[in-house]
Amino acid sequence: MVAHPAFREIPRSLFPLTSAEAQAEYDALARLLFDAGRFTANAHRSLSSYAMQFDTITRAAASGKQVRGSWFAQLDKARKELGLDDLDRPIAAPQGARVNRYARTGFANRR
Repeated sequence: MVAHPAFREIPRSLFPLTSAEAQAEYDALARLLFDAGRFTANAHRSLSSYAMQFDTITRAAASGKQVRGSWFAQLDKARKELGLDDLDRPIAAPQGARVNRYARTGFANRR
């Protein structure tokens, strides 16, 4: 079975994103959901709403305007609808984190 090309590509946001930070946030979370097999139409809508709120907050903060509390409430609501906590997988390690050289060797646990 060969998948249609539309099912291999992550669609762009439903709303136009003007900041690079918002586009990067959308791309990272979309890839996370897509790889987990949870990028549905509902998740796409929620992720687009989340990215739009993220973009609004980013632009307002960059231009020195007041950031409203309701924007954060909408951001949190959209993020909760995505269910990212259920994935239980970190996106990336901290920049200065040491690499565990024994992580992939399969040593037995002493318990």
